[in-house]
Amino acid sequence: MDAALESAASRVPTSLPLPSAAAPPPTAAAAAMGAMAEGGAAIAHQQQQPVAIDTSSAVVAAAKSSFPSHNGFSHHPFSQNFVLDAEEEEEEGGGGGGEGGSDAAVAAVAAGVDYGYGQQQQQQQEKCPPVVVGLQPVALVDHVAKVDWSLLDAVPGERGGSMRVTTEELDHILAEVNTHMLPVVSSSSSSAVRTLAGGSVANTIRGLAGGLGIRTSLVGVRGDDERGQMFAANMKMAGVDLSRLREVRGGRTAQCACLVDAEGNRTMRPCFLNAVGLKAEELSKKDFRGAQWLVLNGYGFYGTELLETAVQHAKQEGVKISMDLASFEVVRNFRPRLMRLLESGNVDLVFANEDEARELIKGEEEEEENKDLTPSSPESSLRFLANYCERAVVMLGAKGCIARHGKEMVRVSAIRETVTVDTTGAGDLFASGFLYGILNNLSLEDCCKMGCCTGGAVVRGLGGEIAEEGWQWMHQQLIAKQLPPIRFPIRVS
Repeated sequence: MDAALESAASRVPTSLPLPSAAAPPPTAAAAAMGAMAEGGAAIAHQQQQPVAIDTSSAVVAAAKSSFPSHNGFSHHPFSQNFVLDAEEEEEEGGGGGGEGGSDAAVAAVAAGVDYGYGQQQQQQQEKCPPVVVGLQPVALVDHVAKVDWSLLDAVPGERGGSMRVTTEELDHILAEVNTHMLPVVSSSSSSAVRTLAGGSVANTIRGLAGGLGIRTSLVGVRGDDERGQMFAANMKMAGVDLSRLREVRGGRTAQCACLVDAEGNRTMRPCFLNAVGLKAEELSKKDFRGAQWLVLNGYGFYGTELLETAVQHAKQEGVKISMDLASFEVVRNFRPRLMRLLESGNVDLVFANEDEARELIKGEEEEEENKDLTPSSPESSLRFLANYCERAVVMLGAKGCIARHGKEMVRVSAIRETVTVDTTGAGDLFASGFLYGILNNLSLEDCCKMGCCTGGAVVRGLGGEIAEEGWQWMHQQLIAKQLPPIRFPIRVS
């Protein structure tokens, strides 16, 4: 491999070291991801000089190991149609297809070299805009670890929720993680601490692109620091279009401690101090143009008029709105703005877990005219949410979910045949599966089943990203539940 590329790979860490902890040695595939994150800078200095790409079987195999493969199709981070396009070119005598062409493309991405394929991806994205766009104003890197109860008791705030902390508090938590870690029993997690691109919207968008074949794009801002490069590399590996993700030179990327107890329940402590973020005035209609759905999350309420502005632009482009309530703290702190947004009638789909729904109903029940509502009833919460949007879902964790579309109401049980390692991202990936169902005209019940399959898949490993073993498990569940198999490329209705 070219010396400049090797230098780039050596400079970019594939996992960010926690305080007082040595970073694990990168695997070949991880080093390839790190090279891609910064390799563009090294390539820029070479201008148009030819670059030697190592297409040996070892390099290709290592790079391919970081790309999910389902139903016989290798899913590369160019687009959902890349491999099929390559095969068609081979049949037409274009010379770019076949196994050799595919391997060259994989090796080029692993090395961080455009090699002509980046232009092909850009052209294809212009012809085929994203089906789903996610708005995550602040790029975030998660540090996920299983820890004992003593650390959770010492962490400020309520257990199980998400509360913002200062830089000093986060550093202290991450330093303490090293002495409170529990062993992880999971085929998809080889280390005690997993560092990856995080954030609720990023999790949902990555799931749609990486394993469900939906064209997605992310709107937001990241810094050009190591965390920002890792965030971008991880999302790009999943096939997410990052042309709408801004980069701020000299900017810092946020991070979050995701603390998982022995039962798999997570407590999140994010730090956004000094991190770059997107402002409402920086949004435009172009950010949402061509999409069918916009994925929002209640954490966006921390930005002044950010969600409201995004909804206004999106609706002008004819885009439907999916909204996740984020956490019970968000509902508690921003309830007036949340209710105004729901009452506007612009939210088409809303997701809430039991705690979030209970917090929302609690505030409503306190009003004189709504004293007949029962805070402890998920059905009451569902009816309340359904008054404001076309579809509403209340996720019940191990009990499954209930959903409503118009007058139709369904209850779907969770999948028992799974192992819960970490519930981080369970709701986010449920949303991925549910939205996939809507886009493919599945029934309300089958949309819920898809959500249970994807949500059940992510909890099998650490972090809010489904590992390869999780995707394989999901495909088995699709067969068992007689749901349509995932096909590449996906035909979106």
